[in-house]
Amino acid sequence: MAASLLQRSLPSRVAQCSGVCPRLLSLRPTLIINASSNSTSTSRASRGALTCRASASASQPSGSAPAGPARHAVLHDFCMVIPFGGAAVLGAVALFFFNLTNIAGTALIAGATAIASSVLSLQEWKAGGSSTTYTLTSAACAAAVSYVTYSSLDLLKGLPYWVAAVLCVLGGACSLFCAYNVAAGGNPPPKKKAAGKAE
Repeated sequence: MAASLLQRSLPSRVAQCSGVCPRLLSLRPTLIINASSNSTSTSRASRGALTCRASASASQPSGSAPAGPARHAVLHDFCMVIPFGGAAVLGAVALFFFNLTNIAGTALIAGATAIASSVLSLQEWKAGGSSTTYTLTSAACAAAVSYVTYSSLDLLKGLPYWVAAVLCVLGGACSLFCAYNVAAGGNPPPKKKAAGKAE
């Protein structure tokens, strides 16, 4: 509607003011309309480009580095704590036969607690949760076994000495590994199945 009004009014007014060729006058409104439409499309494209750039800069702030892989330990805590707990329980049973009830009781309770913590840690790992609490509990149990057996080595001789010495070394190694597991970022995540394998 506006274009038709412009085509009708513009040639007559320009012809009255100056003697311009009628063909030129007939083409002038079309050129004006095309120029206005081109400028409108150009402004819309520029606005769209600015909007895209603004959204891209908002979604990814300048100076931010892409997130790297999550840190984790090289081995699960339960892979070492469960064998240690079993060895502590067996060592406690052996020490009971030598009437070393204090050492045996500590090793039995700590070993059973470590096994229970490892089982809970395994369940939490399968569920995708954090096992830090259970790992620290296992570390405390292993440290208790190592401390009690080490403090009694001077009083032991023969086979009880070697049983206590083995429990002392295993307890120290297990407690250090649990501390490393927590400091390294926790248990490794479950391995993802290959996309090409059939379910």
